Amino acid sequence: MTNDWRKQLDVQLKELALKAQQHPHATNEQRIALTRLMNVIWQSGRLIHPYKGQFQLLYEDIYDEAVQNLFLYLCQNNNINKYDPERGEVITWVNMLLSKRFFPEAIPKVIGKGNEINLEDSHLENLPSSQSQPMSLSEKIIECIESDPELIFCKEHIKGHPEANFQAIAKRRYSGISWKDISAEWGIGITSLHSFYQRCLKKFTDKLQEYICI
Repeated sequence: MTNDWRKQLDVQLKELALKAQQHPHATNEQRIALTRLMNVIWQSGRLIHPYKGQFQLLYEDIYDEAVQNLFLYLCQNNNINKYDPERGEVITWVNMLLSKRFFPEAIPKVIGKGNEINLEDSHLENLPSSQSQPMSLSEKIIECIESDPELIFCKEHIKGHPEANFQAIAKRRYSGISWKDISAEWGIGITSLHSFYQRCLKKFTDKLQEYICI
């Protein structure tokens, strides 16, 4: 990415932001300007990735939630008028919002404020183990889900989609497959998949905890 390209992009973003500010809130003209602005921001590849390397398999979900809420914020309540061109570039402003506000806010929404089981990092890590060489928490949870001794994980599925059961979704998630790809595979909305998965994690917390303590 050359400096000239960066400068051209900054000019384009500033023009779109100022154009959106010039139109009355919620008018068709402002919506068009804001849509173009968000498209250019997204396609530029210059949105930062805060806390990269943390949150393991949940990072993508947190990031997607944060970006979605950032763009929603830009479209609401004339918030675009809070951008001050005298203080810096548009991309600097939106990256500050993403890093300081929307990413931190997205963390508890996705993780469930500690009530969900995170396959990589959980309060269950502190539970005792009877094994002389204990497996890691994630390995034990994965083993439990895959073995499914009571056949409960494979039976719990999204209504009308027996293939989209908790076991199958969990396997894909800890294999690193994105929600977008899972959604495309089964033709089920990302929101429905994610909500179902969260409900299952909460529902089976006691069962997984029981297995971990064996």
